[in-house]
Amino acid sequence: MDEFVQKRRYYRLKYPRRGRPVVRIDDQLFHVSEISEKGIRIVMNNFASLYRGLTLTGTLNLSIDYQIPVKGKVLRFDDNEVILQLDQGPSFKDMVEQQRHVRNKYPDFFARLRSQAVALSQ
Repeated sequence: MDEFVQKRRYYRLKYPRRGRPVVRIDDQLFHVSEISEKGIRIVMNNFASLYRGLTLTGTLNLSIDYQIPVKGKVLRFDDNEVILQLDQGPSFKDMVEQQRHVRNKYPDFFARLRSQAVALSQ
């Protein structure tokens, strides 16, 4: 049986659309589609005022009572998403807890992601 091999240095956790956390930047809330220890993918429909290298700071709300300060530079743009390379953000412990949360609350979504990842690695 082939094992899925993570080729990235930091694990990326994707969220289902209905389970996405939010990040507050400059008193605006944005949905987050993916996080890692060193990166975050933020859904923004209008980012005309942003540019590569711009430093953004905010608060990532992983649950009602759990917020993490984030700080990072705009790395790139992908369709309607902005990818930040984080200097400050979720820890390894936060990532494990979030992975457990997604796996428990959205088991079908997590299983579908796993099967896609295994298929891509073959």
